[in-house]
Amino acid sequence: MVKYEKQLGFTLLETLVALSVLAITLGVLYQIFGTSLRNIQYAKDYSFAQMLAESKLSEIGKGIPVVEGNYGGEIGDKYTWVMNVEPVASLEGKDKDLIFAFKVMFTISWGSNGKDRSIDILTYRLSTGEV
Repeated sequence: MVKYEKQLGFTLLETLVALSVLAITLGVLYQIFGTSLRNIQYAKDYSFAQMLAESKLSEIGKGIPVVEGNYGGEIGDKYTWVMNVEPVASLEGKDKDLIFAFKVMFTISWGSNGKDRSIDILTYRLSTGEV
């Protein structure tokens, strides 16, 4: 009588199943990693655009006059901005001076991953100059 020894190791089917599970897992991990990289780039662009918008808004009354009109320009080769300043009301101030209130609508735009992105900011400014 011939005795068969117990074989150790994996069968071909077990090996194929293990490789399939590994391939699916790696595919999902690569997809998650790619999505994370795109989100990091979008967050970086958004933060930089927000900083540029705040910088331009701080120029109102200094480099950009507080008078009715439309202003715009480019920052670098990626970002464009548009600012619309319109009067809201005039108030009587100290010593009978008139204080003018202006509504400022600021938009900064850029392209990211083939999509147009933008930030809109609405603020109000006061001026003692005439409209």
